[in-house]
Amino acid sequence: MTTKLERFTLMALEEPHTRFTSLMGLLFDPAGLSASFGRQDGRKAPGVDGIRKDDYAQDVGARLTDLSARIRQLGYQPLPVRRTYIPKGDGRYRPLGVPSFEDRLVQDRLSQILQAIWEPEFCDCSYGFRPERSAHDALRRMADVITNGRTQWVVEADIKGFFDHLSHTHLMRFLEHRIADPNFLRIVRRFLKAGIMEDGAFTASDAGAPQGGLVSPVLSNIYLHYVLDLWFEKRFAVNCAGNAYLIRYADDYVACFEQEADARAFLGAMTERLAEFDLEIEPTKTALLRFGSQCLGEAVVRPHGERTFSFLGFTHYVGRSRRGRFVVGRKTDAKRMHKKLKLLNEHLRRLRAEGGKAMLAFFVRHTRGHIQYYGVSGNSRGLGAYLYAAAGLLFKWLNRRSQRRSLTWKHFTAYIRPLFPKARILHDLYPIPWWKTQTGSRMV
Repeated sequence: MTTKLERFTLMALEEPHTRFTSLMGLLFDPAGLSASFGRQDGRKAPGVDGIRKDDYAQDVGARLTDLSARIRQLGYQPLPVRRTYIPKGDGRYRPLGVPSFEDRLVQDRLSQILQAIWEPEFCDCSYGFRPERSAHDALRRMADVITNGRTQWVVEADIKGFFDHLSHTHLMRFLEHRIADPNFLRIVRRFLKAGIMEDGAFTASDAGAPQGGLVSPVLSNIYLHYVLDLWFEKRFAVNCAGNAYLIRYADDYVACFEQEADARAFLGAMTERLAEFDLEIEPTKTALLRFGSQCLGEAVVRPHGERTFSFLGFTHYVGRSRRGRFVVGRKTDAKRMHKKLKLLNEHLRRLRAEGGKAMLAFFVRHTRGHIQYYGVSGNSRGLGAYLYAAAGLLFKWLNRRSQRRSLTWKHFTAYIRPLFPKARILHDLYPIPWWKTQTGSRMV
């Protein structure tokens, strides 16, 4: 199956105007569905059908054969997603749509097929939900274009409720650019229209793609590929007076400009462009600021405000290297840190009844994951501050398992602190400066 998908990718790359007319065979292939079953995480919460991976594994061969037949005969109908909420840490909650287990399998196949077709076509500025690309790659690219691309102005932007307002009409039109199989498009449309089940009440889906669905990430990338990426690279950037770059991760993105006039023009043009496709920017997360090498040594003057912006969980600021040169400084975003600490505090509180070992095991997993993401160059202080505050929360809840205080700081430091993962910088995001890559330079 992987070979078939790779062949589709090569065909899409060599023949960019080809429309695929026979995709259903890939979708209902039992071998492909079996591979999708193997990729599922058995720990995921069940959908409205209440079935988990272990339940579906019983007589899985017959189940997959029946599923393949229903897809081939167009008798397959997705179930509504189960609406659940996860806390953001600031008192608000993010809605998620949990699909049924069988729908996960079909969505996984849809995602694999769509990714194989569109991956060669996606622009280099897109980093979210793509193979061999990560948030750290997006951060590294942004630092490179600001340091070496003569960037002096940055527009940080965020689309308001993107996954909730994604237009089904526009999305299906985008899919038809490369897909001419009506039955395959019908299956995609059924998933978009499956609806939401919350507290026993059904709500129809007229727009959007539920967060939590396996096919939603690639559908969102296809949508923004046509709405934003191609428009910026093929129409807007070519008409700019100076350099212009876009770095996008899902619905969060930053645009970097050499000239102020280009940055201001982008703000207006971007708003109009998104409105054409039933989207709008989030005003509280969208701003224009002066940011670049020319800001070194300059006082912060209104109306530009502080020269910092947030992107992918980091606050970026105008920094200076040990030799006095400009660098893109970064630290853990304060709001993100407070949210994570609040969620950690709540989780440790709930684990008190399970004992100190369970609390410590979760704490180690949590902090190891934090280091894996936030352990980037320039963020050693932010990393240390989070781990110090997190250790304080663990100490507090270990002592609240009963009315009697059972642990002192001396014993905590001697016996428990050595079990913590070490704070380390795992990702070097500093780009090679342009003056080190010149012909004849000894620094290359």
